[in-house]
Amino acid sequence: MELSCPISAERINENVVRIIAFMVAVIATACLIFGNYWAIVFLIFDFASRAFTSGKFSLLRFIAMKIDQKLALPKQMKDLAPKKFAATLGFVFCLLITAMFLFDFPLAAMVFTAVMVLFALLESLFAICVGCYVYSFLQLLKGNKA
Repeated sequence: MELSCPISAERINENVVRIIAFMVAVIATACLIFGNYWAIVFLIFDFASRAFTSGKFSLLRFIAMKIDQKLALPKQMKDLAPKKFAATLGFVFCLLITAMFLFDFPLAAMVFTAVMVLFALLESLFAICVGCYVYSFLQLLKGNKA
């Protein structure tokens, strides 16, 4: 199976994406450590803003853009579509985490949160987009050649 990702003509600065991923990992890790999942509700809205809109209402995107400007990192423009797909996966993960917490499955909530932290760290530290692997797998399930 070859790796495939959704594609679009829109571009995004990968530095901003990686900074956002790091912030997601920090927030989700804090939820694991302190057992307070209210921050996951915040992530639901932030992921939704980035997945289903232009992202202009994403607080994490705003902060990441400011950090990127302060660090004066060279822009690394990448395709936006895989990042939107990954934000959609983050949105779904946060919904699952919230549901597990609300229906009193704390261990499942912790496992989903830990997986989300792992995915966010892979993106942030190594520029590995797990969303592309998930997308390729979904295409394979649909019978499309990935």
